[in-house]
Amino acid sequence: MPAGLAASLWLGVAVAQLLMKPHALPSFSRLAIVVGGSLGVGILVGAITGAALALSPEWLAGRTSLRGLLAGIVAGTTYLGETVVVAVASNGGYGPMLLTLLSTPVVSVVAAVHSSDILRRTRRKSAC
Repeated sequence: MPAGLAASLWLGVAVAQLLMKPHALPSFSRLAIVVGGSLGVGILVGAITGAALALSPEWLAGRTSLRGLLAGIVAGTTYLGETVVVAVASNGGYGPMLLTLLSTPVVSVVAAVHSSDILRRTRRKSAC
């Protein structure tokens, strides 16, 4: 989801730039690549985190704290790819890269909290 939000923001920047400067097509194409990169990072975070949890042994997947720790570490590590995407988009700007690095723990915590949802091990009671 965070990579999807970043991709939406980059897409907004790309459209605004194209509307303001129609002759700036090379920079628009770079922003289009960045939008695709952010979406790709989002897909990778979900796929790799889900695969790591699905392939983890039952003794690890059965314990909430260990499952959350595994999901948080895997998602946070994979989300660091978004820093590379932002570095390309901002020509190595320190501010955007720092902001992206500071959002990595948020991604880790969200993945840890939702690790049981990823494995479909929720303990919700059905309404029926």
